[in-house]
Amino acid sequence: MKTKHIIIASLILVGFLSSCDKLEEPFVKDNAFIWNGRKSIIFDITGQKCGNCPRAHETINSLVDKYGEVVIPIAIHATWYAKPATSDTALPYHYDFRTDIGDYLGGRDFSTGFYGELYLPTGMVNSYAPEKLSTHDKWTLALSEFLENYPEFLIKIEGSHSENDSTISCDVEVTTNIINSRQLGLTVYVLEDHILQWQTDYTLDNQDIENYEHNHVLRAGMNGPFGEEIKTNTNQTNVGDVLEKSYSISTKADWVIENCLIVAFVHDLDTKEILQGEVFHFSE
Repeated sequence: MKTKHIIIASLILVGFLSSCDKLEEPFVKDNAFIWNGRKSIIFDITGQKCGNCPRAHETINSLVDKYGEVVIPIAIHATWYAKPATSDTALPYHYDFRTDIGDYLGGRDFSTGFYGELYLPTGMVNSYAPEKLSTHDKWTLALSEFLENYPEFLIKIEGSHSENDSTISCDVEVTTNIINSRQLGLTVYVLEDHILQWQTDYTLDNQDIENYEHNHVLRAGMNGPFGEEIKTNTNQTNVGDVLEKSYSISTKADWVIENCLIVAFVHDLDTKEILQGEVFHFSE
């Protein structure tokens, strides 16, 4: 009888280990949460001369460290905090992080943009609605509201870079994962990591940091500030339905392609909620 119990227990253990090998989403990560595949976009409106902005960067880093690919940050340099102090490359704060998209959203110099007068750092989680702007200490709680949600859509990005004509191109597929009747927009940005430039930090005795690592930096929009409409009716989309788009953009001389990434996100045209995001890394 004892031998029989040992055999049964061994079979149960083998079965358990086999099932673990085949574990699929949803899954528990670090015993902290159940992730069902929805990825979250965090807009971080920032500036190199904003001395409080490194605290927002730390918040994002902690969220990325904890949740990994669940979090997709986008650092948008805007307002007068992003204005270079000089054009002399031998002097501090000569680098220009500004973009047309950042100017439109956050404003350039002392002019205001789409979001009006801003006090940095500020940003949004899974939305581009002005009323969702919040300080970085609210982002963790805002993110938690989406962690266990099933994604209504899945996104696939295939990116490429041509050295011949200095062009980045991508094909984006948006696949319905849950039946819905939403009207949809799709936004595609190019970002860059590992940019070493100046940054102000008010918490330091020497507030000017020379080789601060700027990550998730918005470089360009491939289809405008809020993308384009890809579904403008309330007809039902069924599981497996696919919407496809292709884009290309010219690169700039100071971009390091190996550090660049393409971010795409699909959003509800009515509520401005971002429903799903995805990333393509040129380094992978």
